[in-house]
Amino acid sequence: MPKYYFENQDSELCYTKDHFIEEMKDRGISGMEVYPAKITFGTGYFYCQEYAEVGESGESCGKFCEFYKPRNGKNGRCKHHSNCYEPSDEPIKLNL
Repeated sequence: MPKYYFENQDSELCYTKDHFIEEMKDRGISGMEVYPAKITFGTGYFYCQEYAEVGESGESCGKFCEFYKPRNGKNGRCKHHSNCYEPSDEPIKLNL
């Protein structure tokens, strides 16, 4: 499972380390602080990887969705259903 990071504590989207390495190269900087992402539990929300949107658990996902594909091949949680994340409190330094 890849690790994810937020650019700052107000960011809504998190990315892998590779994203920030490319961003540092584009900006011409050798390092930056990022916030490791942590999974949120019990929020009632999920992230749909197919639509790249947050949905409410029990809503907006199921057999009526054209991209619905059960993980077990029969029924249940969709393979595009993923966790939501939030930034941790302590940043880390990424270097090129």
